[in-house]
Parts: sequence; C-alpha cells; structure tokens
Amino acid sequence: MIKLFRKIRQNLLSENKFSKYLLYAIGEIVLVVIGILIALQISNLNEQSKKEDLRKNYVNSLKKDLESDIVLLEKQISQFASELKIHKSLSERMSASNANFDTIRKIARYEFHPFFSPSNNLNFSTYNALISTGNLDLLQTDIREKIQKHNAEQIETLETIELNFKLCAELGYKYTNNYPINIEFNAINGKQMNSVWEEINENKLKTNLNGILTNKITNYNMTNRVRQRLVDKTKILIEEIISSEK
Repeated sequence: MIKLFRKIRQNLLSENKFSKYLLYAIGEIVLVVIGILIALQISNLNEQSKKEDLRKNYVNSLKKDLESDIVLLEKQISQFASELKIHKSLSERMSASNANFDTIRKIARYEFHPFFSPSNNLNFSTYNALISTGNLDLLQTDIREKIQKHNAEQIETLETIELNFKLCAELGYKYTNNYPINIEFNAINGKQMNSVWEEINENKLKTNLNGILTNKITNYNMTNRVRQRLVDKTKILIEEIISSEK
C-alpha cells in the first residue's frame, strides 16, 4: 500500500500535475489522520473494556466478601446464643426458691466459666484493595457511597463489640484470681481446692458471680443485637449491588 502511494506521487510529479499532487497529498494526510483517530478510538474502547472488566471483578469480589461476612456473623450469633442460653439457665437455677449457697458454690466452681470467644472480625480485603489502588472511583457513584457507608458501620460495630469484650475480659480476669474455677489447665485441681471453696465468703461470691454473670448476659445480648443489625444491612447492600448490575 505504501509503495502504491509513493508510485502515484511520483507519477503526478513527473507529469507536472502539481494541483492534483497537492490534492492527493491532502487526501493522504486526511487518510493518515483518520487512521490515527480510528486507532485512538480502538485504544480507548479497549481501555474502557479493561476498566469495565476490572470494575466487574471488584463488584463480584465485594459481593463475595459481604456474603462471607454474613456467614461469619451468623456463626458468631449462633455461638453466643448457645452460650447465652447456658448463662440464663445458670441464673434461673441460682435464683430459684429452693436454691441455697451450696447450689451457687457448686455452679461457681464446676459450671460457670467467665471466658468467652473473642472472635470479632470481618472481610475488608476487597474494600482495602479498592482504597489502596485508587480504584474506588470505578464503582457507580450510588453503590460507591453505600459501600463506604457500610464499611463505616462495620468498623463502628467491631469497635463497639471490642470495647465490651475488653470490659468483660477484665472482669473475668479479676474473677478467676479470686475464685479458682474447675478447668483442666489449672495448676491445682481436685481435692486440694476443697478447703478454698469451703472457706469462701458467701456474700462476696454472690456479689462477684452476679456481677460477672450479669455482665456476660448483657454483653452477649448487646453483641448479638448489633451483629444481627449488621447482617440485615449487609443483606440489603448485597441486593442493591445485584440490582445495580442488571
């Protein structure tokens, strides 16, 4: 093709047809410009296609993270609900009309554990990747704003739970220092601890056990409420993401 254009130019010049040569030269320039514009357009389309593919990958990854969060939160809620049921049962037994100090002492020694699972995490990998790469703007404006708001609510929820966990853990630590509960990793167990429990002050044990058990019941109730609220909001956000992609 290039050889053909060159031959045409040479023929026009040899025949002294300058005006035709000029028109031809202009036409050739126009064709080159059009070619460049077409190439740029194709390049832009390819770039847009790459960005769209990247955006879809991020959206799918965000959706998977949110779905994983729901599974994780519902598992934590179920675990706390089971433990809460046990704590309430202990409370009812110790509050029964036929309960005495021996009932409370046996429960404190053999059944009540002040420990709990501190599991308190969510999936931020995709969101953090969007922030660190500056690709958050790839998302549609309304979805981007909803995801940012949801992330803020996730962090607030985790911080609220973490604060309550710390308070509960501090109470548990103090309680186990005063009352040697029956766990396998105690340095001393069995009959050697009988004298300790026989001489424990009744009112002091009741006060301390009531305090930590009440704290755990309250903490578990509050934690499950905020977790369930986050589950509900996460499900709504997933539906909004799905709708935005249709």
